[in-house]
Amino acid sequence: MRVLLFTQYYRPEITAAAMRTEAFVDGLVARGHEVGVVCEVPSHPQGVIDPAYRGRMVFRSEEDGAKVRRVWVYARPAKTAVSRIANYASYAAMAAAAGFRAARPDVVLASSPPLPVGAAAAAVARRFGVPWVLDVRDLWPDIAVVLGQLPEGPPLELARRLERGLYRSASRITAVTEPFKAHIEANGGKGKVTVIYNGTSPTYIDAGRTDPDRDRLGIPADRFVLTYAGNLGIAQGLEAAVEAAGALGDDFQLLLLGDGPRRPALEEMAGRLPSGRVQFRDLVPPEEAARIMRASDSLLVPLAANPELRAYVPSKLFDACAVGRPVIVATGGEPERLVSEHDSAICVPPEDSTALIEAIGKLRSDSDLAERLARQAVAFASEHMREGGVDELEEILAVA
Repeated sequence: MRVLLFTQYYRPEITAAAMRTEAFVDGLVARGHEVGVVCEVPSHPQGVIDPAYRGRMVFRSEEDGAKVRRVWVYARPAKTAVSRIANYASYAAMAAAAGFRAARPDVVLASSPPLPVGAAAAAVARRFGVPWVLDVRDLWPDIAVVLGQLPEGPPLELARRLERGLYRSASRITAVTEPFKAHIEANGGKGKVTVIYNGTSPTYIDAGRTDPDRDRLGIPADRFVLTYAGNLGIAQGLEAAVEAAGALGDDFQLLLLGDGPRRPALEEMAGRLPSGRVQFRDLVPPEEAARIMRASDSLLVPLAANPELRAYVPSKLFDACAVGRPVIVATGGEPERLVSEHDSAICVPPEDSTALIEAIGKLRSDSDLAERLARQAVAFASEHMREGGVDELEEILAVA
């Protein structure tokens, strides 16, 4: 097949969205399909366009067998509602224009959010008279409301109308959780939806087979290190983890690996604690992140205590389980259901620092529990490989 994929975020941007779409692209190319990608010029999450991608509206390249078109977007470091909408709209307009000039595909695939990606894909599919498939990673605009990115009012109602229209327009839809499937089917996508879970990659599985040098990675040997790797945003509710760090003593450290809008506030909180209780590190490539996670004593997968987030499964859950360290899941909802079925993590309520302290105490005092959870976490992650999702996607694209 000739597949044309629309995704706002793609490598070298380090995001969960990019990792899912990269797995799809690499897997389809490996299976002999011709894949085109239309994405933004690298600018996320910093909101600054990479200097190497300035001065032109479209950059074309061939990368690992895929034909990639990177289009200009309106990007600003300040993440206001207006700047976000302008960013999403500029990508949709530029991506549609680039798609119109591409070779005629057999099928169009769009990865959302943001939802305007689907609008661009639908327009290009209509232009060529071909089917299109919508991959839903997060429910948008619902998640934008939860994160304060989209205010109540006419723009939100317009976004909801677009959401329902795209569900009706798409030939097939893929979603990352069962609750997402139920929502989509209730809003115009009935009979079209297949769940393709997020998953991990060999990078994280392979990291779990080695014992990295903690000293070389800057992980203190004399502390119990709990690591969170991912976006430092509103949806993660990481304030509770910082509070727990304040109560756990000088032989404990919380390592926050990543960046995001809540980082300054979290750094301010951590600054009031004894030195060394919380350490911040910037985003790193997946290979390095996997080594740091493996070198840690335990890993944290949190979400904020917002009922709307109970349907969401952070993609980092599968990577955390893959490296062979005990995982603490502080989410409730769908993530808790998944790991509980496999007995592969300790589950605590979201944003509950007392429960988090107790869970850490259990892992520190019971090495057998920690080892058992780590083994079962790897088994759980091994059942959810990103490459396995490509098999399902290929079938869906073929019959769309």
